[in-house]
Amino acid sequence: DFYRAAPKDVVLVVTHLAVLDSARKEEIEASLAMLDKAVERLNMAGVNLIMLGGDPVHLHHGDEGHKRILERLHALTKVPLTTSSQALAEAFQFLSSQQILMVSSWRPESKHLLERLRDFLLAEGIEIVAVETTQRSLLSIEKSVMTPAQIYDHVVTAYNKNPNVDAIFIQSGTMATVDIIEDLEEKTGKPVVSTNSAKIWGSFKTLNIAVGRGYGRLLSSL
Repeated sequence: DFYRAAPKDVVLVVTHLAVLDSARKEEIEASLAMLDKAVERLNMAGVNLIMLGGDPVHLHHGDEGHKRILERLHALTKVPLTTSSQALAEAFQFLSSQQILMVSSWRPESKHLLERLRDFLLAEGIEIVAVETTQRSLLSIEKSVMTPAQIYDHVVTAYNKNPNVDAIFIQSGTMATVDIIEDLEEKTGKPVVSTNSAKIWGSFKTLNIAVGRGYGRLLSSL
């Protein structure tokens, strides 16, 4: 998704944490312990901005835990640093969207993840008023097998059940979504934001990087 939207002179530098299954507490806590080292590695690479992805990690201890993580990591770097959850909240605020339909890839045993994200967004003035699933029970690492066409069909089905919303959120940083966002907006008439489009927007707006048209309202605003 990043390289679909990014200009040719923009590079994504990635360092991974420890999450294969976002429902496993031990993997989340192992990832939290790796954050300082991850920021150190990205600093060594000379990046211009750090985006911490993975809501299960930075929302593990709720809104207050999220604030503590930001404070802790800001002290380790001189470049702008934010999280995918913060970027998502700012994206909906930018789009003036308060009532959200969430198409979730989290499994039933990850209900706590949904509640933490719901609480975080609510504190930012955004309410998840309906949740539909992608109808496949996948581990975090397995979500990449879903094709954009399958995701498109799931989102349209979810919207047809819940048309009275301000915007649609496709949750998952491992599913390819940016190429279907504009088609979904034309189909539903609503702004559509995915985890990846929010991360791209949240990064690029800070660095004044333009994307242009073809990837939905949010990214076309850059």
